[in-house]
Amino acid sequence: MAPSPSLWVFLFDTDHLSPAGLTHSRDAVIKFIAEKLHRGDIGGVVAEGKLANNRMTSDHDELKAAAAAVKQPGSLRSRQLEMTREWPRLQDELEIIRIAVDRDKETLQRASIRACSDDPDECKRVPPDLAVVEKADRLYGDIRRAALNTLASVEALSNGLARMEGPKTVVFLSEGFVAERLEASMRAAVGDAARAGAHFYTIDARGLNTGALATLVDRPYAENSAGPASHFDTQADGINSLAVDTGGFAIRNENNLARALDQIQQDAGVYYVVSYTPSNAAFDGKYRRIDVNVDRTGVKVRARRGYLALPPAALLRPVAIRSTIPPPDLPVSPGLLALPDPVDLTDNVPLVARAATPTAGGAVRARIDGGAMVAALGRNEAGGGSAAETGWAAYQRGDVVAAAAHLAVAANAPDARPWVRYALGLAEFAQQRYAEAAAAWERVVRDAPDFEPTYFSLADAYGLQKDNGATLKVLREAQRRWPEDPEVYDAIGVIQIKRGALDAAVDSFDQATKVAATDALGWFNLGRALQMRWVKSQRYDRESQRWIGPGDDRKRAVDAYQKCLDIGGPYDAQARQALSALAWR
Repeated sequence: MAPSPSLWVFLFDTDHLSPAGLTHSRDAVIKFIAEKLHRGDIGGVVAEGKLANNRMTSDHDELKAAAAAVKQPGSLRSRQLEMTREWPRLQDELEIIRIAVDRDKETLQRASIRACSDDPDECKRVPPDLAVVEKADRLYGDIRRAALNTLASVEALSNGLARMEGPKTVVFLSEGFVAERLEASMRAAVGDAARAGAHFYTIDARGLNTGALATLVDRPYAENSAGPASHFDTQADGINSLAVDTGGFAIRNENNLARALDQIQQDAGVYYVVSYTPSNAAFDGKYRRIDVNVDRTGVKVRARRGYLALPPAALLRPVAIRSTIPPPDLPVSPGLLALPDPVDLTDNVPLVARAATPTAGGAVRARIDGGAMVAALGRNEAGGGSAAETGWAAYQRGDVVAAAAHLAVAANAPDARPWVRYALGLAEFAQQRYAEAAAAWERVVRDAPDFEPTYFSLADAYGLQKDNGATLKVLREAQRRWPEDPEVYDAIGVIQIKRGALDAAVDSFDQATKVAATDALGWFNLGRALQMRWVKSQRYDRESQRWIGPGDDRKRAVDAYQKCLDIGGPYDAQARQALSALAWR
């Protein structure tokens, strides 16, 4: 009897793959699809957070082509080289976390001593502790964003797979990511995988360079390495948890990835599906841990470690649950210049998805949900047309491809209303088609120039195309129209920081605090810009054997951070960290 068709997804974690790791993984997947994937099996290839060709398929030639097209990964290799080889050297991700997050003085001291030992002359030119802190802060931001991108890809994939019947096998190819301090996001991701019936099998593409000679990491426990590690491997944490908590297993210390894929295929073909009714009937969306045990001797259990407490109807309906993790490549809000790394990205959603916050006058502010936006632009009035309503209905149910197609037709009509073009921009933006979104929103600005939220959305679209000049032009026009809006000045200041114009950025943030003296964000951004300018201006005076520079910036930065703390809000932790860093010098 021919085996029943299976559903396979090969997820390339490109944020955490080196060139060698990608090549090794890609070749093994292509060979497996060509030789081992059964006829009729359905598959998909995910890379950079996107499903190839936006579909699952049983066409194995298409799958091979999709795997072969996976591109060179991002900055993993350069990040590793910068961490361990460039001055000041940092030992590993754990040391970075101890410095950037915990501000652990012993760890900082060890790293500073190492820096001076490596390069005594550089240590005289630049304060070693300050250099270590700045580097740790920057790298931690990079590491954290990359890990959140990975978890976002997992969640997005799981939400898509939840619409398909039956179990799914996901082969996750990565060199590991750091899950420390991201436990809540990790639980949400594995919970969504469990809801979708997806088993993740993770393959560490580093092969034998992660420890002693070893084989499959599956017996007796999936998270145990087959052989002692030479040091604590923080990168293995994430992929081990992803595998164990979804009922799959992790493979490490294995150079023969073809053999690893064979083992996954054997395991995925034999399992039991067991269900139960939880005694706690409160479906609050929280992650709940479970343990599965058997009393049969000689048998070991590998099962999911928990589930998301969602209502049964939501589990059965083919609709996506609202994400608790940001989508891949989520931009940092232009109104926030963060320290030491961007504010928790789970709270830093795209401008078009922020909670609705009407102003006192009833106008809708920027950073709200799309429904409030299009309503404020007149959707409930006559003049939308059937194509527009069909497109908007598709957008609301999450089908952004169909939404864009229908809304584009409606937007081409001579009498198209501004809300139609704004909704078209939302659909294009959701597909990361930022140039198309910008074109739609430019027309909205022209047709409804007094609707401020569009300016921020348009600035986002240009910012994601790395067109800082166009972004600044849009924000300058918003400043001209709304000179008392601190959000405009904050956004302008962030763009000026990106362009290296520190003096201009300080002026912009200073203006934000003047028009809104009780807004903590403006004070936080002002402190950060002053701190950056102060650090940049420092120089070592050989005669006095000390570092000198304009002390006014340091004092003003301290005052700004303290003002931020006095007001209170979501930036307190970052402000305290900044004050601690300034106190060391």
